[in-house]
This record gives sequence, structure tokens and C-alpha cells, in this order.
Amino acid sequence: MTEVPNSVVSRRSLLQAGAGLLLATALPPLPTRAASPDGYRIVTAPARARLVGPDQPKTDVWTYNGTVPGSLVRLRQGEPARLLVENRLAQETTVHWHGIRLSNSMDGVPGLTQPPIKPGGNFVYEFTPPDAGTFWYHPHANSLEQLGRGLAGAVIVEEREPVAVDRALLWLLSDGRLTGEGGIASGFGNRMEAGMSGRVGNTVTLNGRVSAAETVRAGERVRLRLVNASLARIMALRFEGHRPRVVAVDGQPCDPHEPDGGRILLGPAMRADVMLDMLGEPRRRYDVIDDFYDGLSYRLTQLVYDGRQPIRGHAPDAPLELPRNPLPEPDLASAERHTLTLQGGMMMGGGGMQGGMLVVAA
Repeated sequence: MTEVPNSVVSRRSLLQAGAGLLLATALPPLPTRAASPDGYRIVTAPARARLVGPDQPKTDVWTYNGTVPGSLVRLRQGEPARLLVENRLAQETTVHWHGIRLSNSMDGVPGLTQPPIKPGGNFVYEFTPPDAGTFWYHPHANSLEQLGRGLAGAVIVEEREPVAVDRALLWLLSDGRLTGEGGIASGFGNRMEAGMSGRVGNTVTLNGRVSAAETVRAGERVRLRLVNASLARIMALRFEGHRPRVVAVDGQPCDPHEPDGGRILLGPAMRADVMLDMLGEPRRRYDVIDDFYDGLSYRLTQLVYDGRQPIRGHAPDAPLELPRNPLPEPDLASAERHTLTLQGGMMMGGGGMQGGMLVVAA
């Protein structure tokens, strides 16, 4: 494994190291915890996880229910949800339900929408998700470190009626900055990371593990839910030999379309639902490449076709479009106009900032 010194590392060298750290390993299924009659129980606690391969050391991480990523939370559109969060960390935390429309008191921002959950304490989140889609949960307390140490999980809000696909998959993508000994590099919140609002890692994981292959069957239609849970890494995924169609962005259905240039763009925290018709050849392998950063592309994983006969010889006739969510229409006639100034950038070698400012009238 390549060790990247934390104190002098540049963004580019981190990305170069990440491209070289994708090690072969079998990918276990994403952990799921079923809701009890009283709802979900999510425990935030330290644990150890094997992120990069069976022959590599385990990493000390912070987890939801003992796994990285945290347990998959499955909810139903329009049905009340109750989620008890217990904090077994040595510092305060909260949980933010990213992308879900809910009351402000359930939004998980410490000191603003709720008191922080102190070590040994708990908090009950209750809401009714109005929208079906792909969402995720993570802390909003000491976010750079808590997310960087593994605290993230996916939320799937199921449609009222099932979508016509052969299979549904979830890929929660993240990157961590690991040392040569397999530990998470320290230095959270230094000047460079503060300037970038996060850190770029050197090890990219899919559902908590570096992935060598994802098995598929010829002829099947797969609904692939993508979540970028990275702190700062932007991704652009290209599926060799396939034509992905985007059907939802950030949890909201859209007109099905092929992404520009065939690449699915995912900034930090973004989600995309993609329909993939597996029209490749049995027993063949097809790369999934992330090539957002010029000259730093790497293979995220491979689609590996098993040897079974194709389910069908052509793409299904079922429509791709997802049912729309009940979003309110904005009242533009009574809209107020405000000016927002956005600025930021990246820390440079001398400690200065390189960036710009954008004034947006809204």
C-alpha cells in the first residue's frame, strides 16, 4: 500500500495515490437492518473494518451499527418512520437525513435544529418521507472527522408500487485517506482541508470495500442507485460497453436520459438512479472507470457477466421513467429576490487560497 504523508500531501498526489490503491477483493453484500415495530435503532460506535483486502490490516473506524457503510435504512413513501440513534462515541454527534424533506426539528444540525447527542445519549428522529428515492444519512457534528472515519449510510425510500426491473443494486461510494499501516490518517480540519471543505482520500471504496468485480447476468435490467459519500472527491463514472440512462438525480425522478459524454457526474453527497441494461456477452468483463480528474483515471470496479444464458436477448420494453414525487410548484409571482455571494477554493503549497467568487441573484 502507498503511504501518503498527511502534512505535506497535495490534492493531486492524493488523487494519484488513490488511482493506485484499488486492490482486488471480494465485495460482501451491503448490511441491512430491518425496522422493528418500534422503528430503527442506529448505534454510533467505534469498530474495526477491512477496507482494502483480505491480506491487509483492519482499520479503526467509526460506524453505524458496527459496519462501514452503516446499515441500509429502508422506508416506505408516505409511511411514518421512527429512528432511535444512540451515541457510543467519545464526542457529540447527530444524524442528518440528506435529501429527505422533513420538519426542521428532525434535520440533525446541532445547536440549530436540535441539541447534540452527547456521549452515552440518544435522540429519536420521527418523520414521514413524502418522496421515494435514494438518500443517505451522516453526521452534522464535527462532520469532516466523523464522515472521514466512516459515518455514512444509505436510505432507500421505496415507491408505493414496485418499479419494473430485474434487480436493484446500491453502490455507496466513498474514499478514505489511509496510512501504510492501514489506519485513517490524522490531521482532520487542517488549513488545506478547511479550504476544500473536506479531504480527498487515497483509497476509493464501494459499499465499504475496494471492489474488484460486480457480478451481473446477461439480459437483465438493473436499477443502480449511486451515492457519493466522499468528503471532497468528485466522480465521473463511465461504464465500458454499456449505455446507462439516468432516471433520478438527488432522489428526484427526471426524464430518462443518457449522461453527457456517457459519464455519470457525482459531486460529494450527490445521488443518481441509473437504469443499466446488461447487454454484454456472458463471461466477459467490462470496466467501470472514474475519470473526472485529468490524467488520474482509475478502475472503480468491473461488471463481470456470469456464464448463465441471457434472461432476454434485447432490452425490456418496460418504460424507464420513475413515478414523480409530489413536489410543490414554486410560486414565482410572489418570490423574493436575494443576492448570495459564494466564494472558496483550494489551499495551495504556500498556504494561500486559489479560487474565485460568484455572485448569484436569486
